[in-house]
Amino acid sequence: MDYFFSFIKNADPTLQLKMEESFPGSRCVGGKYSASTHAITLYRQDIEIQCKRLLGSLDRLREYEWIVLAHELGHALDKELALLSERLAETNQISVLEKIERNAWAIAKQYIPFIDEQLFDYIQTESLRYFSNSPLVQPSASPA
Repeated sequence: MDYFFSFIKNADPTLQLKMEESFPGSRCVGGKYSASTHAITLYRQDIEIQCKRLLGSLDRLREYEWIVLAHELGHALDKELALLSERLAETNQISVLEKIERNAWAIAKQYIPFIDEQLFDYIQTESLRYFSNSPLVQPSASPA
């Protein structure tokens, strides 16, 4: 995964990348950006679990890893993140959290044009499904 480190340094030389085996606690978290340390941490085992749950196998694990990394990079490069995070802390509004996530996805897509767009869109849609207010959301077909 040395190429991840090069990728991050090209995007932002001040950004740190850490690799850990699993996210501490019971949640399954593939990656996390910390604004206080300006660092992205990827959690290998959790990424594998997410990939298998979402895509049914690990056949596209490498692409899935790139998508998780790019999404966290999106948070790191989001110029609105500090203001939005402050607003989220003050209001606890789900719409602010949704804006934070949508910003990260929009930035992420710009950084990984080499990843299959259908796969990226599927993972993005699944990630944002939480914000859907519609009880009629239909499960989308996996692009595996």
